[in-house]
Amino acid sequence: MGRSFSGSSVAPGDIRFVDRNGDGVIDDNDKFILGNPFPRYTFGFTYTANFKGFDIQIFVQGVGKRDAMLRGELVEPFHFGYGGTMYRHQTDYWTPTNPNAKYPRLAEAGSPSNTNNYRTGSDIYLYDAAYARLKNIQIGYTIPQLITRKAGIQRARVYLTGQNLITLSKLSFFDPEITEFDNNTGFNTGANSARAYPLPVFYGFGLDITF
Repeated sequence: MGRSFSGSSVAPGDIRFVDRNGDGVIDDNDKFILGNPFPRYTFGFTYTANFKGFDIQIFVQGVGKRDAMLRGELVEPFHFGYGGTMYRHQTDYWTPTNPNAKYPRLAEAGSPSNTNNYRTGSDIYLYDAAYARLKNIQIGYTIPQLITRKAGIQRARVYLTGQNLITLSKLSFFDPEITEFDNNTGFNTGANSARAYPLPVFYGFGLDITF
């Protein structure tokens, strides 16, 4: 049966917790480890092809299984001290007319409901961080030597390149490749916030010339 932590005051729309050890009280004894932030399966795929002077190189990389626990402004609307903003994914919150919402009701910072919903860890903020990403792609064209030799050039190749262009993941509002956990297993680690800078999308143009 779901209920609130011992001594707390909650209202409709607040998160209910499970009495995991069955002692009739929801307290710290019911806490347990959720998820695993380390990748269990990683993969990569490289493809190259050439045709009549054109060439293409593709590198796809990803993680088949990893969990991400989110915190801070990524889970708490109007999280104080970090911009006071509300993200689009947070707008599916509980109201009397939206009882099956993904997230609990809005509550003022410092209120019992806010503490219950956003300051107590639960699996509602545990996400599937598996992903597949088009990490790098490069498309080039080598100009025929009949043309380049007239200009005293042995070989000339132009190309377009891009990085991190497409990402497939259930975790659409957070970059699933980054983590604040890193390799640190110390205290108070393992959760991710919006303060982790996402990997940039890059487009580029280049010219390779051999004289």
